[in-house]
Amino acid sequence: MESALKRLFDSEISDRLTVFLRNRGERARIVAPRWVRLRVLSGAQPRSATRAAWAEDPAEPGFQGQTSCNFIILAEDAAQERSAIKSLVRRPGCRVFGFFQHVVPALICHVDGLAQPASTDNLKRYALLCVPRSGSRYLAATLWKAGVGAPLEHLREPLATIATQGGLGFASSIKSVESYGQANGIFGTKLVSTFLLDAASSRISILEKNVEWLAKRGYCFLHLERPLIESVVSSYIAVHLKKWHFFAPLDNKERERLESAPFSESQIWGEYIRFKADKAIMHRLAKKHGIRTFPYEEVCNRTEQIVDWLSSQLSIDLSKLKKAASVQVPVATRTQSGMYEEFTGRLKGLLHRRRGELDTEVLGRIGERTGLQQSAAQKLLREYVEETSAFATEPATA
Repeated sequence: MESALKRLFDSEISDRLTVFLRNRGERARIVAPRWVRLRVLSGAQPRSATRAAWAEDPAEPGFQGQTSCNFIILAEDAAQERSAIKSLVRRPGCRVFGFFQHVVPALICHVDGLAQPASTDNLKRYALLCVPRSGSRYLAATLWKAGVGAPLEHLREPLATIATQGGLGFASSIKSVESYGQANGIFGTKLVSTFLLDAASSRISILEKNVEWLAKRGYCFLHLERPLIESVVSSYIAVHLKKWHFFAPLDNKERERLESAPFSESQIWGEYIRFKADKAIMHRLAKKHGIRTFPYEEVCNRTEQIVDWLSSQLSIDLSKLKKAASVQVPVATRTQSGMYEEFTGRLKGLLHRRRGELDTEVLGRIGERTGLQQSAAQKLLREYVEETSAFATEPATA
């Protein structure tokens, strides 16, 4: 099995990690496995390749007696990282940064990898809980513009990898991004089902413990609910276009790409199974913790009321917050093309033809993502009640 460190360098932030390490100056002392150095410096300009000093072990002679430097520790897991940090932390005039504990969380929050972490003692916290394509990007951008934190989807593959395979743990991983991703004394984040389950190693017992920890830490949750078929079609089209958000009305080229998207029954069937299983799991969490659910229609058309509700829950005076005017707010494209309705109709037909297979496959997916046995998965699925307007569009199952 690949180490957490190797997975990070193959993840969506691999380019950011490489650029960060290449750009370290003469005060940097990078402690890392040899393969990291070879990978990072491969193809680098000679000038940038020689500025920082590299070693595989902080005890190497060249790293002894160093003062006024920044040690950057890259280890295969969090335990090795902590051990290396402990051996260096008392060196006079030196600062020590762990890749898992400090650098990667900072980069995830789009701040400098050697930034000073902020205090989280009096932080106000909230999380948007949802499956993909539920309007969370739109709501998060609106909250950010209003100054209610700087909400991002911090928990994606890199942070989930650090928390699980890297051994840092869910709580420590979240605490790290809290230190770097806050604004106006508020930390907002998006907990999307895909990575929330990954961070729980696909075990519902761990998932529920993680959410309980967040609740005890003072998080205010908002559960976003979009009709199932709408989410599936939106996701399917986004994947094929390789574009997840538009920030202006479609131009002719984008419309042409959208209207030439293929319809693959096997792929959209897989999306439907994945989404329905995730929605059932998230429904369980929302119900168990008494989390308020906001329908998609409210997210799109009554966003300001949601912002006001959250501000009230967190005891925030919106008028005193520093606004973030540069935030891009996505626009809806569903009404700009007939492809969404066409694919919706074709998906409904597919679901009707294969209705006898639906429950079995959804139950199998729930089992994979939660570790539940069939009877427990069946109970979870039965508990799941689709919002009325979307439930009417779903075909009857055998």
